[in-house]
Amino acid sequence: MLSIATSIDALAVGLSFAMLEMPIVLPCLLIGVVTAALTVVGMVGGASIGARLGKRMRIVGGVVLIGIGAKILLEHLAV
Repeated sequence: MLSIATSIDALAVGLSFAMLEMPIVLPCLLIGVVTAALTVVGMVGGASIGARLGKRMRIVGGVVLIGIGAKILLEHLAV
């Protein structure tokens, strides 16, 4: 569902740019720069947090994944 919503959002933005006759280069560059910057921030932050809290975060991540799996299982069994 999230991928469908993202595609519809991208379609709406593309149609809006076309209707406004707006050049696409500047928004594409801005989106690319912001995405790259946030990716670098996430990688650097994740590396520093991982170095300090590595084993604990692995356990937390595992518990979160087990919880997501259990939720999905319960949703499909409740049908």
